[in-house]
Parts: sequence; C-alpha cells; structure tokens
Amino acid sequence: MQKKTARKLASRIILALLPLVLLWLFLAATPPLSYADQDAADYIWTRRFADTGHGTVYDAIFIGDSLANTFYVPNFLPGRTANLSVMGASPAHAYHILRRFLENNAAPGTCYVSFSDHLLDTDRDFLSPASAKLFSFSEARNIMAEGRKYGRKFKAVPDYPAWEFYFFSPRVYQLSLVRGLLSDRGKSNRARMRHADIHAGAYMQPVTASFGDGESIRDGFSVAPLNDSYYRKMIELCMSKGIQVKLVKLPSHPAVAHTDNYRKDFAGYYGKLKADYPEIAVDWFEYGLDEDCFVDTIGHVNLTGAYTFCGMLARFYPGDFDSGIPLTDELRAGLEEYRQAGFSPDQAAKKTAGSLADSFDN
Repeated sequence: MQKKTARKLASRIILALLPLVLLWLFLAATPPLSYADQDAADYIWTRRFADTGHGTVYDAIFIGDSLANTFYVPNFLPGRTANLSVMGASPAHAYHILRRFLENNAAPGTCYVSFSDHLLDTDRDFLSPASAKLFSFSEARNIMAEGRKYGRKFKAVPDYPAWEFYFFSPRVYQLSLVRGLLSDRGKSNRARMRHADIHAGAYMQPVTASFGDGESIRDGFSVAPLNDSYYRKMIELCMSKGIQVKLVKLPSHPAVAHTDNYRKDFAGYYGKLKADYPEIAVDWFEYGLDEDCFVDTIGHVNLTGAYTFCGMLARFYPGDFDSGIPLTDELRAGLEEYRQAGFSPDQAAKKTAGSLADSFDN
C-alpha cells in the first residue's frame, strides 16, 4: 500500500514538473536570437566576432561601453578597425572580450579603451540575461571570485543564482521567449546583427533617441577597485602582445562642466596608471564637438558627432590608421545605410577641418 502511494506521489510530481521540463527543453533548443532582446543580440554579435578568426591584422580595435560604441565608427576611419564595445560594459566585460579576440586573431596595432565615468566609479552587478550571452559560466564565476577580493558580492539581475543564466532557467528566459514569439524578435535581431556586420560593431548608429540626462557638473572622478583591477588586466594583456594602449576620455556634451576637483582626481588616477605602465597613452578629447553632435548630456553622439570625432582621432593619431587600405565592401554598405538614414557626409565635413569625406568616394 505504501509503495502504491509512493508511486502515485512520484507520478504526480513528474506530471507537475513536466510542463517545466518541456519549457526548459524548448528554451535549450531555441536559437537565442529568436527570443533575445536587442542588448543581448549586441552581446551575441560581439562574442561571435571575438571568437572568430578574421584572417586580417587590424590597425586598431575599440573597447568600452555605449559611449565608445557611438564615437568609434569604423566606416568613418581609414584602415582596418573594429568596434568591440558593448552597451553597459565594465572593464570586466571588456577584458574578456579582448582576451577572446586575441585568442583567435593576430594582435592589432592599437587598442583604444573608453568608458563612461559612471561605469568606472562603481562595480555594478554585471550578470544579466544579455551579458550571459557574452560570458561563459566559467568567466562569470571568475569575475565573481575577483570581486570577492575587494569585498564585493555580486548579484545577478534579476537576482537568481548565476547558473540559471547558463542552464536555460525558465525563470530567467520565459518572459523574453514569450515576447520574442509575439514580436518576431528573430527577424529584428538578424537585422541588428547585419547592422553590426556592416559597421564593424558600431551597432549604436544611427542614434535618434535620448538615453536620459546626465550630471551637468562633475565634481569628482574615481575608479572602483574591481574596475581598476580589470583595467590593469587589459593593459597587461595588450602589453604582453605588443599592442599600444590608448586610454581615451571621450568628449563631453558642452553643457557638462568639470570642476578643478574632478581634474585633480582624473590627473591623479591616470598619472599613477601611467607611472605603473609608462608605455600607455592617456588622452582627454575635451573640446571639439558642438551640442548638435550629441543626443544627450550623458555623452552619446549622433552620426555627425561620430564623424567629427573620427576625423579628429585620425588626425591626432595618423600612425594608427592605414590610409592606403580601402574600405571593405561591407563597410561601404554601412556608409550607404547611413546615407539612406539621412546622414550627409558633406554636411558633417563642414564641422571637421581636413575631414575624411574622401573615404566615401574611394
């Protein structure tokens, strides 16, 4: 009798769990681009790019967060470049992107690194359904272990155990799956991936919407200990491969003011970093972009702003970009897409003395 009762109970438990098991199997078998949101698609593209051998030596690659993604546009630069920055990236994200890329590709001549101040001064919870598409489970565990050295205990967003992000937990992905089925995210994500292809990673372009308001006065600069650790890991990795490192603070919106205290903190941190690593370059492109080059005071730029900045960058560091290398067919397709979106290189060229307008015609 007891055995019969136990079998009934076991059968009921199995029946109760069956829908969850079937959902788990469905999630495990479903291509992530079919349900991933836009941010996750961007992470997927970046991981695939880093994990692929491209058979070319890049003049420069760009690492950072969404600011770096709007500023560094390979379509606007001579030579062979790629943008491996991703929205919301911290130095921990960037280090693993860079490490993966260098495992599969020849070392580029230069690595440009740019982060927003607010992504440097706090080591945020880094794991989400989107970033789980970038990190492996092992990499995520390594970052959490590194954080514990500084008394930092990470939580995932949403607050579930890290393994659930890698073993297709319905709690993590079922809402995305439903939304994906209702809105055909597969189609939009494939278009997003193609957009990143023809802009060598600059998927943030063209930017038409504001990302919100930032501070108008910045009174201090700091880098959280965990971010400092990964900053240094990136530098040391590049140095081990003979790559020139350029840490660039990107231009700010004209409405943003930096106090003397901010400048003192900035000089103090990067002065110590340069003392530890004399080979690196640190540059602050503080001026040069008008208000109409930006879409928000946080500092994201539109296509005119990106075009203007890339012209400045190529003039400031001409040795990093091989002007004798023509743009690839894909990058030319990206330029045409920008044109169709309403971007005029002739109009943008008026803002950039000695601009790169010729690159549209060669």
